Parts: sequence; C-alpha cells; structure tokens
Amino acid sequence: QTLEWETLREGKAEVLHKRGEAFYNPAQVQNRDLSIAVIREFHALRERERADLLAKGKGPKGTPPLPGMRILEGLSATGLRAVRYAKEIEGVREVVANDFSPAAVESISRNIEHNKVSDKVTASHADANLIMYQHREEAQRFDVVDLDPYGTAAPFLDAAVQSVADGGLLAVTCTDLAVLCGNHSEACFAKYGCTSLRGKHCHESALRIVLACVEAHANRAKRHIVPLLCVHMDFYVRCFVRVYTSANTVKRSASKQAMVYQCVGCHAFHFQPLGKIIEKGASTKFVPGSGPPVGERCAECDFRHQMGGPIWTEPIYHPEFVESVKAQLVTNKDDFASQKRILGITTALSEELLDQPLFQDLSVLAATLHCAVPSNATFFSAVKNAGYKLSQSHTSPVAIKTDAPVAVLWDLMRAWIKTHPVKDPKPNTPAVQILSKENKIVMEPDFTIRPEYKGDKATMRPTPKYMQNPAPNWGPMQRAAGFATNTAGADGKDPRSEKRSKNQGKNKDKKRRRGEGDA
Repeated sequence: QTLEWETLREGKAEVLHKRGEAFYNPAQVQNRDLSIAVIREFHALRERERADLLAKGKGPKGTPPLPGMRILEGLSATGLRAVRYAKEIEGVREVVANDFSPAAVESISRNIEHNKVSDKVTASHADANLIMYQHREEAQRFDVVDLDPYGTAAPFLDAAVQSVADGGLLAVTCTDLAVLCGNHSEACFAKYGCTSLRGKHCHESALRIVLACVEAHANRAKRHIVPLLCVHMDFYVRCFVRVYTSANTVKRSASKQAMVYQCVGCHAFHFQPLGKIIEKGASTKFVPGSGPPVGERCAECDFRHQMGGPIWTEPIYHPEFVESVKAQLVTNKDDFASQKRILGITTALSEELLDQPLFQDLSVLAATLHCAVPSNATFFSAVKNAGYKLSQSHTSPVAIKTDAPVAVLWDLMRAWIKTHPVKDPKPNTPAVQILSKENKIVMEPDFTIRPEYKGDKATMRPTPKYMQNPAPNWGPMQRAAGFATNTAGADGKDPRSEKRSKNQGKNKDKKRRRGEGDA
C-alpha cells in the first residue's frame, strides 16, 4: 500500500504526517515555541524554589521525588508538540502524548520512533479526562499538563486542575473566540459559566473569562491558580498558570473576580467585585461585594448598561517570569522559528499595567463623537500629563489601559474637539449627551507630547510589538478527517466538505438571478 507522507520539520522535531490522519496546523508554531520557552523557565524556577527549600531544611519528607519533569499532553494529534518537548526542554523525564483518536495515536507512535525519543515519550490512547482523573493522587500528578484542543478546553478543566502537581504548570489553549468575545454569550455562559460582552477589549476579556473558569474549577478541589503568562495570539488565547492547593487562599477567589457593567452607547465599563476582603491587624474577614457601581443609566451618555462576567480581574502575567522568558527568546533566538512574533507579544504584555483589567479604545472614543482620531502620542501624553498611568495592551496598539476614570477620557476628547471641530451630532446618540457636558476633572488638558512618545520607538526595539500574520488564511483550519466525530467515508472523502464546496457562492448566485447583484 502506497501512502503519500508529508515530512514536517519544526524545531528539532521531524514528523511524518499523512493529510487527514491527525490534526496539524502550521499556524500553531508560535504556540508551540512559546510553550517551550515558558516550560523551560518554569522548570528553572521550580528548581530554584526546591533548592531554597532544601537550604532552609524544608525539603520533601520521605523518599525524594525522581528528578525531571513529567508532562501530559492531553490532546496530542500528531505528537509534534510532545516530541519537541522531549528534544528541546532540558530536565524532561517523561512526556505522555495522549489522544482519543486511534489514527492520531498511530501517528504519535510512528513519530516517537522516527525521532528516537521512545525513552522519554509514551503514546497513550485514552479519553483525556479519564487519564487526568486517574492521576489525581498526589504521587501521580504531572508537573505540567498541556491542553491544546480544537475549540474550547472547558470540558477538560475539572480533570486538569486536579492532575497537576502542587505548584505545577497548567497550559490551556481555547480557540473558540467567537464564543468568548461576545458573539454567542449564551454559549459562553454554558461552557465557561461567564457571560461575554462584545467590545474592542474582547480578546483580553476572553483571557479573563478562561482564567475565571479555570479558577472556579480549581476552587472546587480546594486549589487556586496564579497566572504566569497569558496572551491572546492570532485566533486563540493561551494561558500558563500555576496551580496550588490552599483552602485558605481559595477564600480570596471571590475578590479576584468581578461582573462587568458596560454601556451600550459609549462603551464605558465598570466592575462589580464578587467579594471583598476586610483586613484589620491579624483579623481577615471575607464579605460579599457591595454595589452596583453604576446607576440605571450611564452617567456619561445616558444609555443603558449590559452586564457580563464574572471575569478574572487580577494580573494576567507575572512580571519577573515574563522578563525571564523574553531574555531566553533573545539569547536562544535560533531555537524558535517564530521568535520575532512571540518576542513582540511578550514585550507588549510586559509593558501592560498589571492592575487595570480591560481597556478603552482610542478609535472607539473618536467614533463615538464622530471626530478625527488623535494620534497615540498626542492622547497618551495628555492622559499622563493629567497625572494618570497608561499603557497599551498586547491585544491592541490603540488600547488605553489606564487608571484614569472614563470621565477623564471624555474631558480630553472634548478638549481635543475644540481644536478639531465636528458637525452637530445626530439626536439620540451618545455624542449629544457627552458633548453637552462641561469638563469635570481635567479642566485644561495638556496635549504636549511627552519624550517617551517622540521619535520612531519601533526602530529601537529588537522586534515590533505588533506584527501582521505571516501568511493569508492564518486561522484555526478544519478538524482532521480522522477526528472522532468526523463523517468521512471509507474513501477518505468528507461529505461535509463536498457540501460546502457545492454551496459556495449560493446566495450570490441567487441574487444575480434576481438582478440584485453587481452588473
């Protein structure tokens, strides 16, 4: 039997891939590159922590654990990621490459042998949840659990948070951004227990929804999470969190999450924390949050609010850890095919304000008032000149992540319009209400451009923070034909693909026949 094999090379791995046998997406190379960089730094961090404990005489009791990390890749597909972990990360003792698809497990086994890593990588044919539940006992837990599904990781989170060692690393990918970003808020609530809202901040909001969901699952097992590095990249979110066991710390979880009130007119948002912590001396009291933080109508434009959440409102990255990842990307740049992209995104992440969830969007502020958009340098300088902190977001170069109240931003926009006049706004629009008000907080804004925004700062960086996709159609692609729920026949053809091809342009043809199309 003749098979048409495709040889895929990535990092130090080389896999033999038959189209349709198991899922493979070249767009995920930066996901795998970033994962390798993060796990390397995580291993180094854990080794330092263990050495510190030993120096203090607080080492593990009884038989010491075997050296090296045990990693579970719950949804391995071709096994490419598992092979790369084994060959490119020092200190790996074992990688379990699991998949539910028999065709994928066959691919994994073949690529383990092809790369000569059978001493470290083991192929597993099992339900991902089952294998994680079987490793809930403390002695059997994995140091790293990696979940990179096609779509949502929600069905695997309960098992995942229980199968990670105390202080271990959980890496989660979710590609269902249409759900997480507000297009299907009812599906988001069903999957993640959170209601998603639409807005320019939706990709950061998606990250925070996933973190809130992981935290909720961890809390049920008396565990909690500490994010190390969480980013939105391309068409998915990727979260790296440490999981700890502490019933006492779990009590603080409500204060780490909040509901979001978002105006449907001017898109201003406010947070309603679920819980509050009152600390007086040695006494700590946990009470419900008090609110609501807004009135029935928006104070700025008099429109109503939508409510979403709960979302994670604590930091989404650990500054020292992200700096160590960046340093590794610079030092070992030849190890990563997507080095420029992941260095850019981690650089942008490291410059974000830690304590300011979500952000306003400069283009939305201008669109709301139907005026010209100020330059980043001009508006960002005005915010800082007014005495407030500001940063961009790794998800958007025009993001305004700031501790300034939204009323301050409208003060600045009203002052901007005085020198860049606009036509009278249409009645019953947010602009009417906003422009009818006088400045409340910043009476005379200073738009003098600050030194840090002068010149072409991009040329001074080792890599741009924001980069275009490297190829067209850079997306999640379709499931592999060998996926468990596929409808491919014995001939390997998928009737769904044939139906899609047949119906391509169907509506356009109908319009043309009715004379509604282009001449």
